[in-house]
Amino acid sequence: MSSLEPDLCVTAAYGNMLPQRFLDLPRLGTLNIHPSLLPKFRGAAPVQRAVLAGVSETGVSLAYTVLRCDAGPVLAQEQVAVDPEVQAPELLADLFRRGALLLLKSLPAVWDGSAQPWQQKEEETTHAAKLSKEDSPLDFFTCPAAELHNRVRALAGWPGTTARFSLVEESSAL
Repeated sequence: MSSLEPDLCVTAAYGNMLPQRFLDLPRLGTLNIHPSLLPKFRGAAPVQRAVLAGVSETGVSLAYTVLRCDAGPVLAQEQVAVDPEVQAPELLADLFRRGALLLLKSLPAVWDGSAQPWQQKEEETTHAAKLSKEDSPLDFFTCPAAELHNRVRALAGWPGTTARFSLVEESSAL
């Protein structure tokens, strides 16, 4: 990769930490399109965790990549209202589309050196842990309806949701 002598690298939905030797390659840095309003929902599943939390607003951030997960200076953000019926895969696609446009809009300032990124407020950080199959079960006995609704929307696609029912036959008394 070093033989390419990149001016800038861009990542989106890259599931691993980049080593410092990679981050040092591009002279203008590495930008990441992250589907949340950083520092909110840093991590592997920002859209799903936002939908699970029932947020009414989220967004997309364009941030410089550093060695800590989603902790780099933010170059640009766009806020997006969250439709209470939208499922995570649809919202994710919309946020990445918006993120690509945000990148294109921000590139001239990156190229000419006039970009003014800002540091994230660490005290406002929330984490978006990776999803697993253990997140799938729905609990109709203890979860409120709104939480169940958000869970189905958030986990649409992978890992999906599951439910178990036991049918009990009632005897009729005459």
